Amino acid sequence: MTGSDEFALTLYIPIIILLTVVEIMLGAYETTEGMWNKKLAAGKFLLNMAWTSTLIPLLLDIHLFTFMIESLYEGRRNVASPLTGIGLLWFSRLLVFLIILVNTIDVYQSFRTAEISSMDEEVL
Repeated sequence: MTGSDEFALTLYIPIIILLTVVEIMLGAYETTEGMWNKKLAAGKFLLNMAWTSTLIPLLLDIHLFTFMIESLYEGRRNVASPLTGIGLLWFSRLLVFLIILVNTIDVYQSFRTAEISSMDEEVL
């Protein structure tokens, strides 16, 4: 692992921890509030944008991505990297696509739930 990879990990890990804490706080607030509104949906949108902009560069850095996979399997390269070269590149691109897709669906559902909640409030 190079020095730039170590620097990247020291940069990404606090950001990921911070985003996780914010995600937990947003979920706890929604649970205690009991109703989803447009402000919470906007907060969810901003949080998903932050997750996306953090994870995409992390996944597209093939050297760092390979190191993370290898570290999961304690450096056993034959187990950790069944995909090499172009296969690993396509795998990371597939993960990026899935992240964007899941975040888009999550934001859509958040705003849809907020709209339904606001209609329910108007009826009452």
